[in-house]
Amino acid sequence: DLEQNMRRATLNSCNEFEVYYQPIMQIGAEKNVCCGAEALVRWNSTELGFIPPNDFIPLAEYLGLINPIGEHVLFEAVKRCKYWNDCGYPDYKVNVNISVIQLLQPDFVAKVKTILDKTHINPKNVTLEVTESLAINDMNRMKNVLGKLKALGVCVALDDFGTGYSWLNHIREIPFDVIKGDQNFVKDLADDAYSQSFIKMVAELAETIGVSVCVEGVEQPTQYEVLQGMKVKYIQGYYFDKPMTKDMFESKYASLPMKDKE
Repeated sequence: DLEQNMRRATLNSCNEFEVYYQPIMQIGAEKNVCCGAEALVRWNSTELGFIPPNDFIPLAEYLGLINPIGEHVLFEAVKRCKYWNDCGYPDYKVNVNISVIQLLQPDFVAKVKTILDKTHINPKNVTLEVTESLAINDMNRMKNVLGKLKALGVCVALDDFGTGYSWLNHIREIPFDVIKGDQNFVKDLADDAYSQSFIKMVAELAETIGVSVCVEGVEQPTQYEVLQGMKVKYIQGYYFDKPMTKDMFESKYASLPMKDKE
């Protein structure tokens, strides 16, 4: 049932797949400000109801349906970010997760370029997130693809850093802009010395190679307080807000003129 409904949904312009936005906060000495959002896909099936991402994304990757779904999410997210940029938030960025299945498609870079051209967004306001936990057998091919994406002007983030080892030997060779620490290290951050040491190590590594650090999964005030003493620039998590519809995000983080909202 899940497979049949997913195939039907993708053939129907992917209109059952909604893009939710979780704010990314830039933390500072005086105040924290929203600097954009991570786009997250949600499936509200007309037949099966709301399907959690963990239940359908692995199946979508297995079936190859992650390609049309991912392209739909990327276009919708980039289009929305361009809208924010034009309505008084020129520096807002949008982060979009990219599956290794998408990255290895021969026409993926061309599709990204088409979306950038269609939306007329400043490419630097688009960050493509790739995960460390994915098993990548052809690292040279991956470097080539990421290099071509960087040539388009978009940013690249390494997500879930710390869950594997495949990227560690290559992190200096691939032009990442952001390292996102895996949220498993955040759960016990307030009282676990190992987690604190890991986040500090990631922050120092990032500073050395000239990239930014984003920590996700921050839920408790104690976790946030610990991070304030580290070289972490960006934070996201339930401590600030959960993923939300575009309308909710705009009402809280992008106060648009009423005529624009209409």
